[in-house]
Amino acid sequence: MFAIFVLFVISLADLTLQAEWTYNQEYQWPGVCNVGKQQSPINIMTNEAVVDTHQVHIRGPLVFRGYNDVPLYAVNNGHTLKWSGVADGPAPILQGGPLRGNYTFLQFHFHWLSEHAIDGMKYPLEVHMVHIKTGLTLDEALLRSDGLAVVGVMFMVRNGYDSGRALEEIIPMVPYLGDSSQNKTEVQRIDVSRLLSHQPQSYYTYHGSLTTPMCQEVVTWIVMDKPVYITPEQYKMFTKVDVGGDFNYRSLQHPNGRVVYRSIASCASILLPTVPGTLLSLLSCLSTTLAAGVNKGIGIVLNVKRKIFGDTAKKCIKLN
Repeated sequence: MFAIFVLFVISLADLTLQAEWTYNQEYQWPGVCNVGKQQSPINIMTNEAVVDTHQVHIRGPLVFRGYNDVPLYAVNNGHTLKWSGVADGPAPILQGGPLRGNYTFLQFHFHWLSEHAIDGMKYPLEVHMVHIKTGLTLDEALLRSDGLAVVGVMFMVRNGYDSGRALEEIIPMVPYLGDSSQNKTEVQRIDVSRLLSHQPQSYYTYHGSLTTPMCQEVVTWIVMDKPVYITPEQYKMFTKVDVGGDFNYRSLQHPNGRVVYRSIASCASILLPTVPGTLLSLLSCLSTTLAAGVNKGIGIVLNVKRKIFGDTAKKCIKLN
């Protein structure tokens, strides 16, 4: 089991073609990146998302097993900071929700700004937890529409009680990963569950793609809609990492008529950030966006409007 797990982790590195592409030349990306019809990330519109009240698509709660104590090593691959599993470590399992069968955890990595947007709002940071359908080889998974499952979690910046706990275990590694010439870190045991939203059953889900070349359309996306809070100092450490440019997020892709489902839990009132948190996050987003250039399709005006005024409740379209 562990040997197969390691093979998956090593093979996944091939998906990024590390030295062959850059974020500022997306039009040159290979594979189906520029011709596919189910590409990711997308702008998730809450008033268009469908609530599956009869559990036709979302069948029961998400179940996370074995995420609390995972041996991982970190590396800067030239595009992101990535934490991957090791040979003698357990393989966490994800199941339930929109998934059919078990999915084995492979790695998590970060994007700044976030790749997904919710109602036009980009967040300062987004983590992707990548899983492969248990029992498949990577080659097999890349040929199946349900081959991979990726959990996306947004991060907001604020000062305050308990801010920063989510990254507490991994942030000491970040200074050693300043550029891709650094070797991988020593293995450390990480509580990966800290990276999950405090309401992990509140999420959107849709079918999409990997957000790096070759952009295979084999991903069941689970995007949590309740953010995790980090400190300004933690966020600044990520923005100083060399990933080949000032940012490492892909432009928003056209939904092309895809249905975005939402869990019943996501229909509760949205938890708005505090006023200081709003300002900190807004400044973080604006400063990074300006550095990256406004041509990445970020809706600055819409971001500002929603960050300041927010939504007191989310409207839900029910699936009869």
